[in-house]
Amino acid sequence: MRVGMAKATVAAAVMCGILTTGASASVGTQPKLPKPSWYTQALHERVLAAGPQGLDVGDERLNAECPGVHLAGVQAGGCIVAPAGCTANFIFGSLSNPHIGTARHCVGGVGDELVMQVDTTTLASVGTVVSHTSGEGEPGNDFALIRIDPGVASKWGVSPAIPAIGGPQGVYTGCAITPVLHWGHGYAAAVAQGKPEGGLATNWNDDGYGWTGFGLPGDSGSAVITAGGQAAGNFTHLIVDTATYPGSTLAGTRATRLIQLAGMPIVNADGSQAGGGSTACGSSGLNVGKLVGLG
Repeated sequence: MRVGMAKATVAAAVMCGILTTGASASVGTQPKLPKPSWYTQALHERVLAAGPQGLDVGDERLNAECPGVHLAGVQAGGCIVAPAGCTANFIFGSLSNPHIGTARHCVGGVGDELVMQVDTTTLASVGTVVSHTSGEGEPGNDFALIRIDPGVASKWGVSPAIPAIGGPQGVYTGCAITPVLHWGHGYAAAVAQGKPEGGLATNWNDDGYGWTGFGLPGDSGSAVITAGGQAAGNFTHLIVDTATYPGSTLAGTRATRLIQLAGMPIVNADGSQAGGGSTACGSSGLNVGKLVGLG
């Protein structure tokens, strides 16, 4: 189950600042969950054999593993069950040639299949990993791209709109302090439908970014947008290095870098495409002068 004492303990540590980090920006918790105990190898083989049709596993299972809102088909912010308990971020490419992103540490290698929720009772292998970053460790270097199977897209549909928080609409390229929102499938306790979270991004560089907010295991890979709806990036780390991202409790790879890594645009909620643009935030993650408007 996604509800457990370990997650509650991590969440409390995040919120209270109990956990500390060393001097390296790679120090931090990558908040994925193991695939659920009921998702056995035999069940995995049945899911793969079902193809685009998917396999009905019952809402009692998916309500525990993927609580919250599911709009339709393969969606931005959708719930990943295997290889690990994570969250998808944005749709990339186009609606006629769709791909979906998540964190690198949530997948295996190129060619591996990604199993997601496609409706309230059904799991399906939605596609295969076509590329990923070289390593799992650094904020700004934790991304994988999955090509959505055309049969799955035809059967279930593809939705680029993020549940509850809306967006994306365009891509954030700035360096300023800005409120952000994120949507993920990590839960510490039973909640009502939907789990939007918010925070304040104060640290931007050209690859990674950091913000002060709230996140849990299961949120890894999820989409983050600005309060204005622009794609900010993904969420990959809890408790990041305070020397590189001062004051931040969460971090990820920013959207401009995701687009570079994917080699294709993000699909906006309305189906249009958003290119990355350029950033001029540097690579230190500090940028204090720019953040407070001093230079």
